[in-house]
Amino acid sequence: MPGPTPLTRTPAPSLDFSVPGTPAAADFDDIYFSADGGLDEARAVFLTGCGLPERWMDRDVFTIAELGFGSGLNFLATWQAWQTSGAKGRLHYISVEGFPFEQADLHKALSQFPELSALAAPLIDQWPGPVRGLHRRHFGNVTLTLIHDAVSPALRAQTFQADAWFLDGFSPAKNADMWSPAIIAEIARLSEPGARVATFTVAGDVRRSLNEAGFVVSRQPGFGHKRQRLEAIMPGEPIAPTAPLIPTIIGDGIAGASIARAFMRRGLLPRVIADPDHLAASGNGAALIKPRFDLQDNPASRFFLSSFLYARHAYQDAIRHEGILHLNKSAKERDRHQRLVDQDCLGRGHMKISDEGVYLGSSLVIDTETARQSFLKDINVESRHIDTLDALDGPIILASGYGIRTLLPDTTFRYSRGQLSWTNGTLAGPVTYGGYAIPIRDEILLGATHDRIEDHSTAFELSPTADAKNLGQAQAQGLSVGPDLRSFRTSVRVNSPDTLPRLIKMKTQKAEQDLWVLSGLGSRGFTFAPLLGEALVSAYLGEPSPLDQKLAARISRLPG
Repeated sequence: MPGPTPLTRTPAPSLDFSVPGTPAAADFDDIYFSADGGLDEARAVFLTGCGLPERWMDRDVFTIAELGFGSGLNFLATWQAWQTSGAKGRLHYISVEGFPFEQADLHKALSQFPELSALAAPLIDQWPGPVRGLHRRHFGNVTLTLIHDAVSPALRAQTFQADAWFLDGFSPAKNADMWSPAIIAEIARLSEPGARVATFTVAGDVRRSLNEAGFVVSRQPGFGHKRQRLEAIMPGEPIAPTAPLIPTIIGDGIAGASIARAFMRRGLLPRVIADPDHLAASGNGAALIKPRFDLQDNPASRFFLSSFLYARHAYQDAIRHEGILHLNKSAKERDRHQRLVDQDCLGRGHMKISDEGVYLGSSLVIDTETARQSFLKDINVESRHIDTLDALDGPIILASGYGIRTLLPDTTFRYSRGQLSWTNGTLAGPVTYGGYAIPIRDEILLGATHDRIEDHSTAFELSPTADAKNLGQAQAQGLSVGPDLRSFRTSVRVNSPDTLPRLIKMKTQKAEQDLWVLSGLGSRGFTFAPLLGEALVSAYLGEPSPLDQKLAARISRLPG
C-alpha cells in the first residue's frame, strides 16, 4: 500500500523565451500564445468564440472556466473586455493550471503587452506562485479562481456551472491528457445550459468527445496560420437566479467581519449584530497571520496554504510587522521544519531554516482593530443581546465565536481559555514557539495560554497564574523578556474535535429559516476567516466556491 503523498509545490514550467513573440514550454514543445499576436488570438478565438462580450451584458453573474491559465493572457484580455463593455454584473473566471509560472516569469511574459500593463500589475502582485490548490483573487467586480493542480483531479473537485469555456491547453498531440473524453465529460458536467466552448483546435478526437458529451459543435475560421477553430454549445437556456434575501450576521469579530466584507464586495449590505459583552479573540490587539503546515498533501493542507496567502492580501492595510521567527522546541521539531523547507510547498521566499528555528518571511503580525474596522466599513453594527435564534426573522449567519455555546447548545465544540500578558524586554521581531512574543511599541505582548475551560462562569476572568505561565514559557526559550508583568485580556477559542473549522448550512427551529454557521476557527481565526467568509458568501449566493469540495464536505457538519 503506497504511503502518503508529501505536499510539495506544483512543478513550474520549463520556459524558453528565445522564441520571438511568445514563451515556449520546453517540456511540451509548444508555445503559450500565437506569435502572430497573442492578444488578438485571445480575442478572436476565445472571446468571439464564446459570444463575448454580448452574452454577459445582461447577466448579474457570468462564469468563465478555462483549461490552461499559462501566462494569464486570456484572463487579462477578458478582464479588459469586461471593463470596456461597461458590464454591470460580476465576472467569475476559473482557470486550471498544472504548471504555474513563477512570478518573475509571469512578469516577463506579460511585459510584451504594454496595453495590458495596468491589469497585469495587480495580477502579478497577487500571484500565488506554484502553490497547490485553489487560490481566489479579487479585482473589482472580477473574481479570479486559480486551481493549481492536474486537470483531472482539479475538475473532479468542483461543482460550479460555467457559462463559457476557454480550452487553451497545449495541442492535443502534445498534451493528450488535457483533451481526453473523460475531461470533456467533466466540462459538460460543469456547464450551464446554453454554455459555449471555444478552442483553437479542430482535432477529430476533440470534436467527437464534445459531441458525445452533449455539445453541438461547429468549425469556424481560425486565427493566424490556423485555418479553423472550434465552437460548441450546450443546448438549453441558462436558469435565471432568484434574488437573495439579505441575511443577519450575528458576530462582528473577524469571522463576522469577513462575511460582511464578502457581501459588500458584491454590493450587498448585510445586517450585523454584535454581542456587547465581549469581542472574544478578535479584540486581542495583534494577531499572527502564518500558515499551518502539514507534511502530507490533502485538501485540508492545501486549504491551510491558500487561506494564508488569501489573508496576506486581505490585511494589507493592517500590517504591523512582516516576518516571524518560529523557534525549534526540540530536535524532532527542527527535523520537521527541515522537511517542510525541503518540500518547498509555498515556493520561494516563504521559509528559511536556521539553527534556532525557521524564519517565515511572508508571515505577518497585524493590528486586529484596523483589520476589523476596514472589513466593516460602511456597516452600522448593532449592539444587542441575542439569547435565542428564534428572536430573528429571515436567514441568519452565526459567526459569534464563543456565543455558539448558548445559541447552538447541542454541539460538541471545545472551548479553551487564552490569556495575554504585557511585559518588558528586547526583541528584534515577533517570535513564536507554541506561544508567542510580539514587540509592540515599548512593550512585549505575550500569549496565549491554552487552558481547557472547566467552569464557564469564570471563562473571561484574568489570572495571575496565566500571566506567569506566559512569561515562564517565553523565558524558557531564552528570550530577553521580563520581569515586569501585567495582565492584558482573556478570550475563548472555539475548536472542533478534528481542529478544522466549520462552515455549515442548516435550518433553525422555525420552518424554512436558513441558518449558516462559521465557527471552530481556533487560534487561527485571522488566517482562516477571510477565505472562509468568502466561501460562505459564495455558497449563500450560489457562486463558484474557493474551496475544494472534499474539504467543503468535511467541514459542513456540526460536531455533536
